[in-house]
Order: sequence, then structure tokens, then C-alpha cells
Amino acid sequence: MARLALRADRFFSGTCAWSYEDWRGVFYPHDLPRNRWLRFYAQQFPAVEMDSSFYHVPLARTVEQWVDLAGPGFRFCPKLPRTLSHEKRLEDPGPEIAMLRLLADDLGPCFGCALLQLPPSFHARPHEEKVLRRFLREWPDLVPLAVEFRHDSWHTPHSARILEEHGAAWVWDDTLALGEEKHAGFGFLPVTARHLYVRLLGDFRTKYSPDGKESHRYGRVLWPRETALEHWAVKLRHHADAAAIYVFAGNHYEGMAVETARRLASKIGLPLPSRPDAGCQLELFGGKSPV
Repeated sequence: MARLALRADRFFSGTCAWSYEDWRGVFYPHDLPRNRWLRFYAQQFPAVEMDSSFYHVPLARTVEQWVDLAGPGFRFCPKLPRTLSHEKRLEDPGPEIAMLRLLADDLGPCFGCALLQLPPSFHARPHEEKVLRRFLREWPDLVPLAVEFRHDSWHTPHSARILEEHGAAWVWDDTLALGEEKHAGFGFLPVTARHLYVRLLGDFRTKYSPDGKESHRYGRVLWPRETALEHWAVKLRHHADAAAIYVFAGNHYEGMAVETARRLASKIGLPLPSRPDAGCQLELFGGKSPV
């Protein structure tokens, strides 16, 4: 059987956020105002993980500006607020779900997939499973969702079936320590939805020094992970029939997220082309919002 080829219109890669001062002068031109950074970024990448929504949901007028800057075909993947995931621990999810629905409406066809990042203290225990199931039942069916478990107790077929029942993607994350890249793309990586969501986050110990301060500048590749990127490229090519594939790199995966995203796209065989400098148009998608 011939292997399917990855389609550029279904492969959305980018970085975890776009507003890093370390990128000034090495990715963003020195003289480019910060309020134009998103437009520049969107001409290089087709998607971004919206980290800011983890701390506060942006105003509608801000989102409208982002959509205009990003251009047609671009995808924003907002992270659900930490008030829901880390403070309320999925209890009473209604307010955050309502806010996300409004955000998805504001983004329109530029909305990609929402990310629920659970804290490491959220273990696979009866109460946690109960509130997760309740959350997934309340989640709107037409809004793509990915769930990231940060505790290994969830890494079971039973947990995968919970997500599969609701069409939520199991986040494939790579947090391997430096020197363990040969294991990238292996392990418990279930497919629980028609879409895939991958986060290349790297060794968390490289992000902070013992005093809790950031210990590196992220303006160049510091720790090349050639083997890991090759493994992920092969893994993703084997899932070319997915409805959509979202892949986001963090700075401390290799030292500079934009370079990691470029390198992976090249290895997959989908170089990142420059995109039109124009607003996101609803009519391109039949005038319909994803919710």
C-alpha cells in the first residue's frame, strides 16, 4: 500500500507563543514594532499556540486585530485558562467553556484547536476522572480540543478511551531530557481523535537555573535534536490521513522554537512558504465559524 503524503493544508506548525524579546534581531527585524510581530510571524508559519489565553482571555477587539494581522489560512490554538485547569481543577467549567466559545467565534476560521493543559498534580484518581468526564461532556462538539496530561498515571488505554469517546486529541509531548532523543516519538502515544496535537517542549531543566530564573537566551539553536526531529517526522508521516496536525515547539526544546519548527517542517517535506499579507476572510470558508 502506498504511503499517504502529508498535505500542507492539514499541517499546522509553529511555536508556543510568538512574542519573545530574544527573537528581536535574529527572527524579527530590529526595527520592527512589536505590534507588527504577529504579521511577520504569520508570513513564516501557518499556526501559533496562544499561550496568553492561559493567563487571561483576550478582548474581542484584540482578537480582531490578530485575525487581521495573521492572514488567511492561519490558525490560532488557544490554551484554556489556568483558572480552569490549575485553580478549579476542572470543577465548574461552564464559565471558561463559555469564554472559549466566544474566543472561537471571534477567531472564526482562524481558530484551530483548543489546548487543555492539566497540572502534574492532576492524577488519574476517581474524582479527577469524574470531573474530566463532566468537562468533556460539556465541551462543544464542534470545537476541536486537545488534552495534555502531565502525570504518568493517565497513560493507560482506559484514559485514552475517555478522550476517544469525546473526540478529544491526546497531546503527544516531547519533554525528554537532553541525551535521550533516540526515544522521541515512542512510548504511549494514542490516537484518540481525527486531529493530532504535538508539543515539542524539551528538557524543563534547561529552562530555569536553580534559583528559578531563566538561564538561557533563546536566540539560536543550543541543543540540536536531529534524531528526535527525524523520529517525529517519520511518526507524523505515518498519520498523514489525520484531519489536521498541529505541531508546536517551545524555546527550550532546542534553544529557539522558530528554528525547531522550520527544521521539522523541512524534515517532513513541507517547507514553510511565505504566506499572503492579507486579512483572514470568512468567505474563504463558506462564511461559517467553527462553533
